[in-house]
Amino acid sequence: MTLRKRLFCAAKPTLLPCKTAAFGMQNNRFYNALIIKALHNRYTCEKYLQTYSLFPVYTNGLKK
Repeated sequence: MTLRKRLFCAAKPTLLPCKTAAFGMQNNRFYNALIIKALHNRYTCEKYLQTYSLFPVYTNGLKK
């Protein structure tokens, strides 16, 4: 019985770093996806503002 416990305890530390590395990679991919989404939204907003500035804006018949 003690031999089984010893084998299990010896194997456990070698498995845990692999698990944390796998979770770390998943979190890293999720973070990268969030950054790409934020940059895409910013690019779209900038393109909209650049297009909007090409057209003159009229307020109460007066050109701004």
